[in-house]
Order: sequence, then structure tokens, then C-alpha cells
Amino acid sequence: MLRLLADEGVTVLSQTPSAFHQLTDALGDATPPASVRWVVFGGEALDPRRVAPWTARPGGPQLLNMYGITETTVHVTEHELAADRLATPDAEAASPIGRAIDDLRLYVLDDGLRPVPPGVRGELYVAGGGLARGYLRRPGLTASRFVANPFGPPGSRLYRSGDLVRCSRDGVLRYLGRADDQVSVRGFRVESGEVEAVLLAVAGVRAAAVVLRTDLPTGEGLVAYVVTDPTGPDAGATRRSGATDAAALRAACAAALPEHMVPRRLRHPGPAAAHHQRQARPGRAAAAHPRAGRVWPGAAHAAREGAQRRVRQVLGVPPVGLDGNFFALGGHSLLATQLVGCIRADLGVRLPVRALFEAPTVAAIAERVAAADRAERAPRPALTAAPTRPDPLPLSPAQQRLWFLHRLAGAGTTYTVPLVLRTRDRLDPTALRTALAELVARHEVLRTVFPERDGRPTQRVLSPEAAAPTPHTAEVAADAVPAEVRRLAAYEFDLATEPPLQAHLLHAQDGESVLVLVLHHIACDEWSVGPLAALYAAGLPGATSAVPPAPAVRYADYTLW
Repeated sequence: MLRLLADEGVTVLSQTPSAFHQLTDALGDATPPASVRWVVFGGEALDPRRVAPWTARPGGPQLLNMYGITETTVHVTEHELAADRLATPDAEAASPIGRAIDDLRLYVLDDGLRPVPPGVRGELYVAGGGLARGYLRRPGLTASRFVANPFGPPGSRLYRSGDLVRCSRDGVLRYLGRADDQVSVRGFRVESGEVEAVLLAVAGVRAAAVVLRTDLPTGEGLVAYVVTDPTGPDAGATRRSGATDAAALRAACAAALPEHMVPRRLRHPGPAAAHHQRQARPGRAAAAHPRAGRVWPGAAHAAREGAQRRVRQVLGVPPVGLDGNFFALGGHSLLATQLVGCIRADLGVRLPVRALFEAPTVAAIAERVAAADRAERAPRPALTAAPTRPDPLPLSPAQQRLWFLHRLAGAGTTYTVPLVLRTRDRLDPTALRTALAELVARHEVLRTVFPERDGRPTQRVLSPEAAAPTPHTAEVAADAVPAEVRRLAAYEFDLATEPPLQAHLLHAQDGESVLVLVLHHIACDEWSVGPLAALYAAGLPGATSAVPPAPAVRYADYTLW
């Protein structure tokens, strides 16, 4: 991943803390990729100590922790993680989430909706224009979460987050946990009661408690504590069928719940103990690994041996049998990504993450590795210009998504990308027109329209002459420039007939020139700003700069590749 960030020149990285920890482990003593300027965290509580290595490196990125809730249109607070802030003892005690963003107001209240003093634990309430109307067809839940705002005008509301925080004297909020049984697992909200209900529906289960544990070998995850009834009317049948063993309970959860809600560990703590587990929180949970089949003392087949070793390496578990299930052993989607990365790096085999979900046992993974040894080791063909193109020309997967959203919602500005370039020098309209014409001639995607044929979207590349943009030039008062830029940026494209690029040149009365390029995201190519500047410079009277070479491969070639 570090190499990918550097190769792709990523400037802003947004991740959950649990995913970012793998990058921190991989970083070691190396220097962070120079291109990364910001890392934005969200989705779950952040341990500041786990990201401190990134702030200690000269030239490292700025780290920003953002707390958000779906019911408040996602983001609520922001907090920059500077090195000096991470060094304070208070920063080590809780996840710092900072201060409210501009359009929201935050309150830390007690059970009687009274503000608590700084440093005192309270529940976070949110007010402002970003609040949702409520939950669809759930008036009871809406009434319990969206409450009247005693601090605002009549009719205003507060959203009761259920999150416990405390506010320092300087106004910085720190996340302390939940006021109810809801937990966050890899950015997903989980109501532990939903998982417990599934377990209680299994014959022979008398009590169940589900908690979030952070001390598992594979990182944080759900642990279920289950009490079975050895004397109930179904006890004999239960014992004979094994309906309450770990594998059966996990299968019941997998059949009824999404993957992130399936407990990573299952324990039988003994009679009358399950309902105490949330408060007791014992030490490290027992592994409860399936040991089906024989343990491999040594694999005859190199693929099996390699797959076994890397599963153990990623999960941190003792040897397992041929039928040991990667996800039953504690694996999840993030660890699956790590496992395929290890297999690719160590064995030279490109295995898709999907393969682990389709064949999660150690033996099946080994079979996929062996098959990939024959089929996937061949290098991927180089991206080159296609000798011929089909008619009609299809869209790339990314373009298909944007085309579908465009048709679903109609023309709008959601996926309009404005680029505003300012200069104190008065731009030459002739040189600019020539540069734009050369730019769209070089980059086909900037002169492509997307009509339908037989109900399917297609690409149609226009000729450079037909698609050359003519900059619309206007003289504008200096104080009217921002409003005019906003008006131009709100243009709604007709993707079926219009090239996805428009250009406007504003000459302000104070001598400033403002170039407004309006693109649609289906063809957004911000990289072309650099070539545009070079082409403009080469087109000025008396210019001596060389024209940059045209790209050999076009976007349509990538689509066909």
C-alpha cells in the first residue's frame, strides 16, 4: 500500500484507524510517501499513540481525525493531530475528536439535558442544519433520538448521539465510548442486541452476551459469550446434533447477519455467566479455532505449505487443519486484503480478495494458489493503444457508474468539477484558445459524448474540430468575480450531446485574469492542467518553449484493456 501511494501520487488519504494501523506497521523506520499531504481518519475511535510515528517524521503528512454520524450528514467534528498534542497525557486517555464543524452546534449533556462542566463525562447532542429528518417508517426510534432543543429556537431539534464524551477547558472533545450497547467495528455500527437475538434463536442457547474486544490476536472484534442449557427438554437432541458448538453458532450468525457482525470468537463461560460479561470483560479470549482434520506437520505441496504459513502469519493463530476457515479463525475483510498481499509478495501469485470469500478454508486457499500458479503468474499485458476499436465503444466501469447516476438523478451539479485558475497577468485569448484546442485533440476523453444505443451507454469520440472549446470571455468587476465563478461552476452537462469540458475567461477590472474550467467527473482529468499551461506558454507570440509530447494511449484504450 505504501508503494501504491507513492506510485499513484496520492495527496489525501481517507481511512479508518484500523485500516491505517497496517500502514503504520508497514512504515517501520521508513519515510512516509512524499506525495501524501493529509491523512483523514473516521469511522471509529482513534488511538493517537498508534499514529504518532507519522507525526515524528520530517515532511510527514498532516493528520486529521474526523468524528461523524450518518444522522447528521456524516461529519460533526474535526481535530488536527499535531505532534505536540499527541504528547500530552490527556491525548493518550481517549480519542480526540476536536471541535464542531461550522454548520453544527454541539452540547455535552447529562441525563436531564443539562450541560455538564468541562472535564465531566456526558452524552453528545448535535444541533444544526445537517440533521436528518428521522428514520424511515420508524417513528418511535425517531422520537427517542431526535429530541426538542431546549437551547434553540422553537421547533429546533437535537440529535442524541449515544456517544459519551468530555470537553476540555480549551473546547476539545474526546470520545469515551457508548452510552448504550452499540459498538463500532471497522467503521460499521453494530447493535450487540441484534447478534444476541440470533444466538438466542439457536436451540439449546439459554443466554448470550456480545461485547467488543480489543485484545484479540487479529485486532478488535466481537466476542460472543454463550450459555447453553444442559437440562432443558431439547438438551439431548442438542448434544447429539452439536447444535450449540462454535461452528454451528457461527454458521447461524453468518446466515442471518452481515460479515462484520459475525462474532470472531465464541466462548461458553459457564451457567449464569453470559449476562455478566459486559461488565466483567475477562482477559484474552480463547481462540475457539476449528481443528477439523489433521494438522499439517509438513506439507508436500508447496502451495499448501505457503498458504498455511501465511494464514497463520496474518491471523496469529497456532497450526490449523485443512478445513480451518479463515473467517472463523478471526479473519475479516481487512485481514483478507493483508493475506492476499502477503501471498502476492511472498509467492508471486496475484490472488483476488474475492477468492478468500469464495474459498475461505486453508485447503481451498492453497488450491487457489496452486491454480493461480499456472494461470496468474503470467504478467499482465502492457497497456497500449488498441489496434482496432469496436462499434459501439463501451464505457469503463467508473464511467458506467457515473453515467447511471446521471440518468437516475437527471442533469445536476453533483459531479461537476470546476477548476479555477487565477493569474495577475492578462491571459492571451488567442493562445488560450489554441492551447485548449490542442488539449482536447490530445486527450480524447475531453471530447467524448455518451449517447445511448439499444438502451446501453456508449462512448462517441468527437473530432478535435467539432469539440474544440471556445473560451467565453467577459469583463467583470473585481468584487463580482466570486459570484460569477459560482454561476459558471453550476453548469449542468448533457452527457449525451455535450463534450464534458467548458472554458470561461474572466478579466477583472483590477487586472486579474480568472480561467474557469468546468468538467464533468465522467471525464475529469485534473492532470491535464499541467499540459494546458505548457501548451499555452508554447502558443504565446515569440515563445521558445517546446510543446509537450502527446500521450500514446487514450482513455478508450484503457477501457478496452
